[in-house]
Formats: sequence, C-alpha cells, structure tokens
Amino acid sequence: MAYFLNMERKTITGKMCHIYTFGTGKDAIILWGTYSFTGKEEESLLISLDRLCKDKNFTLVAYYVNDWNAEFSPWEAEDSNGEKIFTGKGKNTLRWIEEDCLPCIRYKISETAPVYLAGYSLSGLFSLWALYESQLLDGCICCSGSLWMNGWKEYMEEKSAPENTYVYLSLGGKEEQTKDLKMAKVGDRFREQEKILKAVPNVKESILEWNKGGHFADSGKRLAKGISWLITKINEI
Repeated sequence: MAYFLNMERKTITGKMCHIYTFGTGKDAIILWGTYSFTGKEEESLLISLDRLCKDKNFTLVAYYVNDWNAEFSPWEAEDSNGEKIFTGKGKNTLRWIEEDCLPCIRYKISETAPVYLAGYSLSGLFSLWALYESQLLDGCICCSGSLWMNGWKEYMEEKSAPENTYVYLSLGGKEEQTKDLKMAKVGDRFREQEKILKAVPNVKESILEWNKGGHFADSGKRLAKGISWLITKINEI
C-alpha cells in the first residue's frame, strides 16, 4: 500500500482531513465524507485504490465529521424506527466544502481540476444531494446511499443535476432484502434514481453497479470501485 506519494493530516475550519496524493494528484479532487467510527474502511479503501488505480493522478481528501446523522442529513427525517435522529445539518457541511475545504485544497493541488464527492451510506446520500445543490461539483460517488430516507423520492423527481456531471451509484444485492419495510425501499429507489439520471441530458454518464452482500460488506472496496470508474471516465475525455 505505497502507491499514494504523500499523506497529509490537516484541520480545515474545525474538520480533520487526510489528504492523499496519487501520482501528481492533479487530474481530479475527490472529497470523501467519513468519521472516526468507520473502523478500517479508510485502510480498505486505500488498499483497493492501490490495486485499481495504478498510474492514475488524483487527490483523495477524507474529511471527518463529528456527528454522522446530523452533518450528512440534507433535512430533518426519521429513521426506520420512527425516531427523528436526522437533524438536517447537511447544508452546513456543504457550505464548509464550498467555502472552506475546496479553496484550501484547490490552492494546494489545482485551480482547475474537477471535483467529486464520494460517500457511503448516509454520506453517500449526502454526496448525491450535494451534487444537486452545488454548482461547484462535477459528479459524485454514492455507494449504498440512504435513498430510503423520507422525502428523497420527491426530491430526485423534482431536481436536475448540473451539466456535464458523472454519477456512480452502487448497492449491495442483499440490502433490499430486509424485514425493515422502510429500508427495503432502497433497491427500488436506486433503480428509480438510475432511470432519472439516464434520462437527464445534463448528466454526461451514470451507472448503477450491484455488489454481492449486504449494507456492511466491503464498503472500502465498493468506494474504490466507484473512484476507479470515475477516474477512468475522466481519462477518456
């Protein structure tokens, strides 16, 4: 696991970031939202990237939030048990990305490189939502995103993604096979999301990839597959 040439820890306006430079780092900037309780997900992601993205040039910024349910939720919503644990502070996280994180990373890496958000589970939902909301992003990677959340179906039917964007979606084949009726909607939501993206001229390319296993299987590897797909598409331009 030595392909990335440099790793820097940097606090940007209250949020810890791990900045990994692959190759020159200048072809793309990928911002991955995570937090400290994801265990070995970061290590798994890096190992998989080392295998899948040899000789590619991009910068991966792992940014850490303190409150997962608050800082990655786009609006207030209930969980599958009916508890309102999602407090809708995703707007603050997006503002931090646009006003604090991106200027700092661009100054360090490149003023012109395209920028993509990546996330898993609720962070995946946030990445997809942020793409719709921001004019500064060029695409996103949404792996096992919480598209079952109340309000998402209506939101994705009303919104349109920015022009010339790339969207990578992925889901585990067993994720919709649950007794939780709310979370069981996730498979259909992903299928609907893919159809919408395919029908929108603004989206340059999108894909929905199905993986083996449930929600907690190989999250680092799934994220790496998304990044690999995205970097490959960029290099084809």
